[in-house]
Amino acid sequence: MPIDAEDLDRLLPDLDDAPGPELAGGGTADGLRFAGLELRGDATGARFLECRLEDCSVEDVGFDRARLATCRLTGLRASTWSLVDATMLDVVLTGGRFGALTAHGAELTRVLLQDVVVDYLDLRGTTLVDVVLAGCTLRELDLGGADLRDVRLTGSTINTLVLEDSRCRSVDLRGAEVTRLDGVAGLRGCTIDTTQLTGWAAGLAAELGITVG
Repeated sequence: MPIDAEDLDRLLPDLDDAPGPELAGGGTADGLRFAGLELRGDATGARFLECRLEDCSVEDVGFDRARLATCRLTGLRASTWSLVDATMLDVVLTGGRFGALTAHGAELTRVLLQDVVVDYLDLRGTTLVDVVLAGCTLRELDLGGADLRDVRLTGSTINTLVLEDSRCRSVDLRGAEVTRLDGVAGLRGCTIDTTQLTGWAAGLAAELGITVG
């Protein structure tokens, strides 16, 4: 089942304040609260276990191959944030503003993104299981080649949704406002509403080789 903010808050223990904004590649943060910090350094391959990151800048701090488990992320910001090949388990990300959030090749399990604003969300080749995007504003959501299972997009606005070569099982797109869809064949395994069907009819017809005259 997808996790929500209240569930995650109940899982988190009492936390200690982080000693400072410096992060170290391959390091471990366990039971810490990072609040109001301009984070710096390198979080490549780092582990964040039962942590909160609140109102922090992650500008120029790479989280590639990092592992985040039972973490609450609130109001983070960066022009670019990289989580390539990262692992996220029981993570809630609420609010925040990103120019580009790149997480291709990552594994997301029981993850909620809520009220997040991203110009380009790169989830190419990711594995998403029990993931919800709720109330998000995305200029482009790239799910090309991704493996999606039990994923919901709820109340989100997406200018361009890319599903090229994606594999979808129990993916619910109802309630998402999508202006442009690339890769209509990726809709196999998705549930859509009648408004979406009407808007994507021309692309579906073309995919099936149907000429509408």
